[in-house]
Amino acid sequence: MAAVSDYYEGDRNIMNRTLARVGSMAFSLIFIAVGIFILGLGVKRMVNLNAGKYIETQATITRIEASEAFDSDAPGGTRTEYDITVEYKINGRKYVSRLGEEPKDFYEGMELTVLYNVDDPTDVILPGQASSFIMMGMGVVGIAAGVVTFFKRRDFV
Repeated sequence: MAAVSDYYEGDRNIMNRTLARVGSMAFSLIFIAVGIFILGLGVKRMVNLNAGKYIETQATITRIEASEAFDSDAPGGTRTEYDITVEYKINGRKYVSRLGEEPKDFYEGMELTVLYNVDDPTDVILPGQASSFIMMGMGVVGIAAGVVTFFKRRDFV
């Protein structure tokens, strides 16, 4: 004859497995939602680029700031990140914006060509920048990871 404590132990195991499955599903759905969001941003930027919503203009680099960021894969555990500030004029109005680029051969005072978004002139990118493809790729990877973990069967015993 089974003891009363055996029934409680069985109920606890069922509850633990159910909570683990719900948590795994929630984690998967978050990955899918974030992946869809990032994919959408990449597609929107690509459509804007192809629709002529980004227009070329000349800009001047006014500041390059370097900062250290934690990176467990980098030698010494840190990597250098750069914040490049550019200044440009559109229809006589001055704008200041930041580029998320490695400095390459950039220097303060350098003139360069940028593309600005006609709907948001503070949104600037360098010509040929592949950020749209990178964003779309990250979105697809996030969606795929979410789908795989959602449908993968696990034994949570």
